[in-house]
Amino acid sequence: MRLQLIVVAAALLAAAPAAAEPNTLSFDTLFYSDNDNVLVVSPQVAAHRALDDAGGEASARVAVDIISAASVDVVSQATSGFTEVRKEAALSGSLRIGELLPAVRYRFSDEPDYRSHGFGVTLSRDFAGHDSTLAVSFDVGLDTVGRTGTAFSAWSRHLNTHTGEVGLTQVLGPRTVIRGSYSLTLQDGYMEKPYRYVPLFDAAVLADLDRAGMTVGGDDFDTYRLPERPPEEVPDRRVRHALSLRALRFIPAIGAAQLDYRFYLDSWGVQAHTVDAAIKIPIGRFRLDVEDRLHYQLAADFWARAYTVDSDGVIPTWRTVDRELGTYAQDTAFVRLQRPFGDFLVYAMGGTMITRYDDFLYLDWRLALVSEAGVRWDW
Repeated sequence: MRLQLIVVAAALLAAAPAAAEPNTLSFDTLFYSDNDNVLVVSPQVAAHRALDDAGGEASARVAVDIISAASVDVVSQATSGFTEVRKEAALSGSLRIGELLPAVRYRFSDEPDYRSHGFGVTLSRDFAGHDSTLAVSFDVGLDTVGRTGTAFSAWSRHLNTHTGEVGLTQVLGPRTVIRGSYSLTLQDGYMEKPYRYVPLFDAAVLADLDRAGMTVGGDDFDTYRLPERPPEEVPDRRVRHALSLRALRFIPAIGAAQLDYRFYLDSWGVQAHTVDAAIKIPIGRFRLDVEDRLHYQLAADFWARAYTVDSDGVIPTWRTVDRELGTYAQDTAFVRLQRPFGDFLVYAMGGTMITRYDDFLYLDWRLALVSEAGVRWDW
């Protein structure tokens, strides 16, 4: 479920209200539901304070995710579903020192079977009369994976994540800004899900089904699978690369337009392209934001819809039923409306997320409805 929440958060990033005033306090709540029987309610509170007028600031955020799921991922493991609560807190700060702007951040999240600490630093510097900004950052994630109902001291695995990024922002004129960045992520440790068990099939049985024009799926996989069902197994190391480009343009007759492109590649063979377009339109005292995000991903090298046992009875070394490692296409669209009322700003957002899985055993497509509403106080 953690990855699902990350995907939603990334899609909402451009739609979230930014801190425009020196000091702000905001409250908002996210609602997520889909046709795969997943429901998430996520209230959060955030505070921001400017320390100077040169980029120095301090911020804090606390969020709670209340998750209820009876998805095919859960039901396929012969369980009826679950409800759990995830808590997260984050702190960050920056302070101008001459021409440099260093920043630090810390994040902690806790749920019944997962605990995570995140530390990060960023150093940025302006050039050419503040028209160019170079930023370098480094983040470390220290995660502990457990099992619900089992103490971490009795069973746990670890995952360490290191991410470095360099980015350059360039002002091209009074109405145009562009930014490019490259990030490198190294992950070592346990990247499986302890609840995932992979069904195995006889290659001859699948061949017979194919000749009969049939394909094994989520409704009948139990009929054709072999008795063995080993746990998920993926490599313990993953190297990720991401190249991102962004262009911002103010168009007097319309408003502010934004276009993003991201290319992703990793050592597991996953490739992905993401295009995100947004426009912010002032309408009297209101502002209307419209955004659409298209994402297409190719599967990992070891991905298979159905894993088969060879003639010697040897099972595949790497095996997974993680749909996020398969080939899929996703379209996410949001509309957001905001209006100020004195020192307060109120906003509401609604959107859809449609995902088509090319070759996932349990699910062909997913429709998610996402909404968010909140209020921000500027003082």
